[in-house]
Amino acid sequence: MEFDFIQNLDGPDLSKQHQGPLKILLIEDDDDDFILFRDFLQSIKGFDFQIDWISRFDDALAVLKNQIHDVCFLDYRLGHHIGLEILKTAKTEGWQIPIIFLTGKGEYSIDLLAMQEGAADYLVKDQLSPSLLERSIRYAMERSKAKMDLEAAYREMEQKVIERTAELADANNRLKKSSEKIQRFAYSVAHDLKSPAIAMYGLTKRLSDEYANQLDEKGKRYCDLVRGAAEQVAILVKNINLYMTAKENPISFEDVTLKEIFQIIREEFSLQLELRDISWREPEVGQVVRADKLALIRALRNLVDNALKYGGDGLSRISIHYHSQPDQHVIAVQDDGDGLREDDPQKIFGLFFREKQAGSMKPEGMGLGLAIVKEIAERHHGDVWAESGKKKGATIFMSISKNL
Repeated sequence: MEFDFIQNLDGPDLSKQHQGPLKILLIEDDDDDFILFRDFLQSIKGFDFQIDWISRFDDALAVLKNQIHDVCFLDYRLGHHIGLEILKTAKTEGWQIPIIFLTGKGEYSIDLLAMQEGAADYLVKDQLSPSLLERSIRYAMERSKAKMDLEAAYREMEQKVIERTAELADANNRLKKSSEKIQRFAYSVAHDLKSPAIAMYGLTKRLSDEYANQLDEKGKRYCDLVRGAAEQVAILVKNINLYMTAKENPISFEDVTLKEIFQIIREEFSLQLELRDISWREPEVGQVVRADKLALIRALRNLVDNALKYGGDGLSRISIHYHSQPDQHVIAVQDDGDGLREDDPQKIFGLFFREKQAGSMKPEGMGLGLAIVKEIAERHHGDVWAESGKKKGATIFMSISKNL
């Protein structure tokens, strides 16, 4: 007998895990199987249900589309159609109702196809029992709920990612604008300071030269002090520009031979080394590194200049070292001078930091040299650090990535 209507039957008690009767849809074209199925459901203790039975393929699709049921049992054979067609439609349309597939006999290939098309479970009619039905319903609904919770959590996370991405983009845009303002301000201040500093230096020098006969020793000393202060302002402006250049200028990576870099630095400081009788040592390496050549020269220049400024009267040797790490090239400048006087060696890489100097020599500069080295190392995905010698001297290391 073929049914073309929906029949409602109520079971005994309320389920503790569901509010109100559990709405069950049975899509089955055999009335004897329907009666057996209903009797099994009624045998489940503490289970309150409402069963809707549909026997025709087209009616099944129309009812499933409304998604008013909690769980669906779907037979493999439906006249000229098969249940897999309904499963495919449910999957394509995104219907959330969990569907438990029913078949007359167990076949692994059908089981596999049903699960691939989204079936929540697979049952063989000949093996049905009240306990098996109860377990399958509970499993299917729990799995469906977990799936929906996961999808909801994913959508929520996706929305948060979209919102967070927009916030980060806005923050980056504001940070970029702020950085550009600071950069323009720094260049403006540097430019505005440089001209009066040069003018002050020139006027004071002319005063000292042209009116030397009218100035006593105190007046001449004052002129020297003013000229020295103007010179310091000019040096500060130059160093600020160098720091901004190291920080903002685009990096241009190329293959650089360290031997060539060491030679350039040695020739640049050769006169100072000779005048102060300081020996120079560098490794005989043909190592090629990928780096911004001008930036690397600037960094090494600052490291050697730092050794000369802070090495003190006892400075007699400056050595360059190189060693390779798995992911980094490490270059170090070592001296045998006065060494570090700070408890925290990393402080020396801070902006405008000038280490206290012992002895008769007074360091020049504004404390930006090592800050520039740090900036260059970081833009090469590396780092800087310092170590004191056991008795005297210091070694400053700079690393750059091998993956540039």
